[in-house]
Amino acid sequence: MVHDIMMLRPEYNRANHILIDRGILCDHNTKVTVHPCNWDGCMMHIGVEHKQVCKQLQQYHGINTTSPTSEDMQQTTCLWTGCLGAYMKSENLPRHILLSHLGVRWVCSTCGGSLSREDAFRRHTLERPGCQYAKAVVKYGDGSLVIDNSVLDGGWSASQKVRVTVM
Repeated sequence: MVHDIMMLRPEYNRANHILIDRGILCDHNTKVTVHPCNWDGCMMHIGVEHKQVCKQLQQYHGINTTSPTSEDMQQTTCLWTGCLGAYMKSENLPRHILLSHLGVRWVCSTCGGSLSREDAFRRHTLERPGCQYAKAVVKYGDGSLVIDNSVLDGGWSASQKVRVTVM
């Protein structure tokens, strides 16, 4: 299977290459947040959104998370580096990775409440009278990196000092 992978290389720190699926950058007009994948020694960066985690698990790690068959309904062990052997249905892996390993939190702009998922934030705004007009501030865990697509011009971002090379 051929994948369209890009390598982002900080110009002044050649030791820290960033491997990323081109689709992650194409899915966003401006900024995209990525995080090292860390699934069983993976060297790529993963988009920090549910659909991008699903895509990464399926395309690069052979785990079907979106349309489970009876075979896929079996329990799967999380192979994320440092995970304590979480065992779950493959369809629950993306949520587990986002919450437990990527540190994604939805923070209420009104009360500061920290919620684990977007649906929990929506429920929060419906149930808390003072928070009905609140906005969600999405927070990402340590190790996350924001790539500004709007300044990637011909593979070069002067403001980020990043060189983009297709592998």
